Amino acid sequence: MAIFFYLLAKLPLSVLYALSDLLYFIAYYVVGYRKNVVWQNLKNSFPEKSQKELKTIQKQFYKGLIDVFIETLKVLAISPQELEQRVRVIGLEKLTNNLTENKAVLVFVGHLFNWEWLSLICNLKQPYPLYFVYQPLSNRFFDSLMLQIRTHFGAKPLKMQNVLKDILQNHQETRIVAFLADQSPAGTEKNYWTTFLHQETAFFTGVEKIALKLNLPVLFGGVRKLKRGYYELYFEEIYHPQKLADKQITEKYVRFLEKQIQETPPNWLWSHKRWKKQRNC
Repeated sequence: MAIFFYLLAKLPLSVLYALSDLLYFIAYYVVGYRKNVVWQNLKNSFPEKSQKELKTIQKQFYKGLIDVFIETLKVLAISPQELEQRVRVIGLEKLTNNLTENKAVLVFVGHLFNWEWLSLICNLKQPYPLYFVYQPLSNRFFDSLMLQIRTHFGAKPLKMQNVLKDILQNHQETRIVAFLADQSPAGTEKNYWTTFLHQETAFFTGVEKIALKLNLPVLFGGVRKLKRGYYELYFEEIYHPQKLADKQITEKYVRFLEKQIQETPPNWLWSHKRWKKQRNC
């Protein structure tokens, strides 16, 4: 099966997008992959929009989601030159200026399309090591495949269950640690609750506590889809122990993420069950 994915990745993206169109038809019209979840999430997040508007967003989301799947596979054979042509980086100095202080820098990102390309381009555009926090997949084959994709240009994996211990031990190493911070928290840890897309939503608090305890800078890594297969990565400063006094790290991240989703609604991962955790639980 691995050979099949490698051969598929060698096809030009123009050909792969034709395959994506077919897979979109199957996912949306035939299988209806998590269609009820997507629809309910959109309705709750955009109560001001009409059913027609929501239906348009839903279809655009599925097209983008399948494109992300295809683009992620393409990483197995993509060249640094092609990736740099397809992902423009804005405000990289906001990241690199923080990396000159002999400390780790934490970057919060969300499931904005195409989040899988972000660590890859970031690793190419600056000289410091980049670690991405990930949750291992239950299927060993696909877990191995995704690790090959995510480490294609030298980024390093860091398991979710080891992240806080690792940061405590290695916070004086000049490096980037990137988190997908919009996932629903698990377990019994104390969460931060706020209104996100018109809904009471829980967020992790552990990383914020570590950042404040160790005086580590925190940035938001946002992404805009310019057109099919082309993206723009940008950075916003969330917290810096010497420059930014506001310590509401999680809240500022939520607002940056919410603003980007509201600007481009189809380009976020609406199929995940983000609001399964209720405040009264």
